[in-house]
Amino acid sequence: MNKHWFSTSLLVLFLSFFSVSSFAENSLVGHWVNNKIDLDLKANKRYVYKVKILGVRKRFKGKWSATKKVITLNYKLLGNRKKTATYSFSRGDLLLTQKGKTSRLKRKQ
Repeated sequence: MNKHWFSTSLLVLFLSFFSVSSFAENSLVGHWVNNKIDLDLKANKRYVYKVKILGVRKRFKGKWSATKKVITLNYKLLGNRKKTATYSFSRGDLLLTQKGKTSRLKRKQ
């Protein structure tokens, strides 16, 4: 009976670990915007990122990934590049923090 209890406990722990990490990635999927940033994270791990810099809109696209609380956007600009930022959620908004600056993005319906 101890063997069954141990294996069942291990299975529950294992499944909960994967459900938490997949929940975090699933909660990132969507269209997020503010006055400077337009970020569309798709479930197929692709993204489109539009940013307004000095009145000019720049558009990047590529693949994204998330581990723990870090999101990585991979793109091509004079070679392969990547941008990373920590993320969290506050009142349904996505908070992206990079180099000490935090951007609050709202989910666009």
